[in-house]
Parts: sequence; structure tokens; C-alpha cells
Amino acid sequence: MLKTIIAGLSVFFIILSVNPEVKAQQINISNDSLTVVTPVHTVQRSPKKAAIYAALFPGLGQIYNKKYWKLPVIYGGYAGLIYVLGWNNNNYKDYFQGYRIIAQYTSVTGMKPADLLYLNNLIKNPSIRLSDAATFSYVATQLKSGKDFYRRDRDLTIICIAALHVLSIIDASVDANLFDFDISDDISMKIEPTAVNWGNQNLAMGLHLVMHF
Repeated sequence: MLKTIIAGLSVFFIILSVNPEVKAQQINISNDSLTVVTPVHTVQRSPKKAAIYAALFPGLGQIYNKKYWKLPVIYGGYAGLIYVLGWNNNNYKDYFQGYRIIAQYTSVTGMKPADLLYLNNLIKNPSIRLSDAATFSYVATQLKSGKDFYRRDRDLTIICIAALHVLSIIDASVDANLFDFDISDDISMKIEPTAVNWGNQNLAMGLHLVMHF
């Protein structure tokens, strides 16, 4: 008896939930009406063109995709890396020249005045006296280490600039692929009653969740 009552209530709620929709459809539909479906024109971007533009000139792919807010990020990254590249390269040249000079001598004896002046200006520490043999050897070692250090950092900065350029190309291509992707706020959720069949012709009342996005 209880199963029969539950089944009857389930059918009743289903009729209540479905029937108004049927009536609404019957009221809104007119025999003389003609629905004209207007095609929606979506603007698209070519991923290939975006990648080519970004490869030819930094930020051009983002301009093509109309992602102007990314330009300060890209150009700021390039500006910072180029500054670091110049700083490391200048230091590398100074240390390289200093090591090239000091490697020609075993002491300050016989050193050209111009070479000695260059080393003193590079060291910029009056307490360091190149006339001392131990200090002379220590300065030579430090100049070699500094040369290798700044050369490594300079090369690493070049790699970072190349990586940034590749990332900007990938970003432009991905943006072009997702240019016409629907990101509107038309997201809805609807909960409807439904009948659940548990087998053996037993019906139970349940809820049906519908999401549109």
C-alpha cells in the first residue's frame, strides 16, 4: 500500500512540473508566427598569424589578439632582462680585460704603467697592494672568478630573453585559439523533480539537477 501511495505522489509531482511548461509552449506558439534565427557572427583570430606576429616583433601577437593589457608585462620583462644583460656584459668585459692583463705578469715588476693603472681602477681598493706576491696571486684568481661569473650570468640572461620570447609566442597562439571562446555570464542551474526507478517497478521521488554553461 505504501509503495502505491509513493508511486502515485511521484506521478502527481511529475505532472505538476511538466504540465505548466506544456501549457506555456502552447500559449507562446502561434500558427502564423515565423521564427527567424539570426546567425551569431563570432570574431576569430588565426593562431598561426598570432604566432608569426609575436615572433617577428615582441608584443605584436598580443596586439593582434587585442590583449593590450599584456604589453606592459612583456615589455617590462624585456626591459628588465636587457638591463641585467648589459650590466653583466659590462662587468664581464672589465674582469676579462683585467684578467687578460694580469695573466701576462707574475708580479708588478715590469708591468706597463697603463696596465697597472687599469688594475688599480678596477680594484678600487687602496688597501690591496699588487706589489705583494700573495696579493698579486689572489687578485689574479679573483679576476678569473669574476670573469667566469659574469659571463655565466650574461649567458643565462640571454637564455631568459629567448625563453620570454618563446613564451610570448605561445601566449599569442593560445589567445588566438581561445579568442572566440564563450566566457559570458550565461550560467544557470535548475533543479527539477523526477521519478527514480529502483527496479521491480518501484518508483521513488527524486531531484534532477540541470546546469547550463
